Amino acid sequence: MTLSINSRMLIAASIILFSFLGVTGITLEGSFHASTEESFKERLQVHLNALIAAADLAEDGSMRLIYALPETRFFSERSGLYAKIIGNDGKAVWSSLSMNGITIPIQGGLGRGEGRYQYLNTSEGEPVLVYSLGLTWGEQVRIKEGYTFAVAESLARFNQQQLEFRQNLWAWLGGVTLILLIMLTIILRWGLAPLREVAEDLQDIESGRNIELHGKYPKELRGLTDNLNALIQTNREHEERYQASLGDLAHSLKTPLAVLRGAIELPNQSVSGMQTTVEEQVERMDQIVQYQLQRAATSGRTALMAPVDLQAITQKITDALTKVYGDKNIQCHIESESGLEFHCQEGDMMELLGNLIDNAFKWAKQRIEIKIRRAEFDGGDETGLMIKICDDGPGIEEKHIDTVLSRGGRADAETSGHGLGLAMVQNIVELYQGQLKITRASMGGAQITLWLPWS
Repeated sequence: MTLSINSRMLIAASIILFSFLGVTGITLEGSFHASTEESFKERLQVHLNALIAAADLAEDGSMRLIYALPETRFFSERSGLYAKIIGNDGKAVWSSLSMNGITIPIQGGLGRGEGRYQYLNTSEGEPVLVYSLGLTWGEQVRIKEGYTFAVAESLARFNQQQLEFRQNLWAWLGGVTLILLIMLTIILRWGLAPLREVAEDLQDIESGRNIELHGKYPKELRGLTDNLNALIQTNREHEERYQASLGDLAHSLKTPLAVLRGAIELPNQSVSGMQTTVEEQVERMDQIVQYQLQRAATSGRTALMAPVDLQAITQKITDALTKVYGDKNIQCHIESESGLEFHCQEGDMMELLGNLIDNAFKWAKQRIEIKIRRAEFDGGDETGLMIKICDDGPGIEEKHIDTVLSRGGRADAETSGHGLGLAMVQNIVELYQGQLKITRASMGGAQITLWLPWS
């Protein structure tokens, strides 16, 4: 199953969002646990310091408090705050009233200044954190005795704080995640709306409700939609051209077919006369068919066309024609900008240059000049592709220009050919919205000037 772009982006964003907020939640929870635990331990140190300050060793060797501890919970049974003093022999020498009936397995025997934190459970199963510190006690003249002072506090409040913070943290992070996902979904739908609009417009084109994309698209999609419209327009023009060519073909064939039918029905028609009539009309029909097929196949400018190397195409055509017209020993001079390329169908450019250069070789006496460059046409302000082909032949009289540009028209009826070359060139130039001009060349023959816009 292929996921939509919206689903892919939403899934990817959700994974990133959940990962980020998950790491954030774990980090915050760990930081809160560490800070509250550190605060807890600092509070135990304060209680222990108060216990050490209040404790005193009596003459009989017993431990007593010379003043009351500041925290009253030490004097309330099962208050959750406990204190105990243990001798190095392991016996308790003093314990707070809050430990009545409660036993905490606190280990004694700590060395002087040695501190220890322990997580233990009371005899009633209550978890506590114990802080123990080893001290020595006694006058300098007497042997000092070692004691372990310990305070313990219930972890119930600490654990409750951890639980409340964890619940609140993940509840807020879950709520933020949900809100962000909803906002992200809205943003993605809004951001991808132009793509859905393009898809809907394409469906309208497929169903025949529209002939092109009409929406107002953002600049990121404008290149795509413009090229799609260009492709649609090109295909429509090709279809119209094929339909027109078929109609023209049918219409053009009516006349030679009528002539043939009349020749067959004509009484007392000689065989030679019939043969001449048939040959003429068959040649005429052949011209018509070739012209209409070539006209229909001409591509014209289409979207996303690759550039063609004009110099390479020109050289390829002239090399072939030099061999064809080898008996004339024609000198062909090509002047072209290096690396000059033009976006068009290669077949169109081959047909265009092939017809023009073939005509030049056919009529030239000794010399042909071909110039290909960037230029404006007749002083215009738009730069395009300029092609000039000159020869030293008889040239084309001004009165014959319209004739040679028409289908089947020839200035010299005795020269072989169908009279379709310049007509095809004119058709291709029109498809590319260019211009064609026939004048007298300085070397005496015809000069064909062709200009095509870059886009």
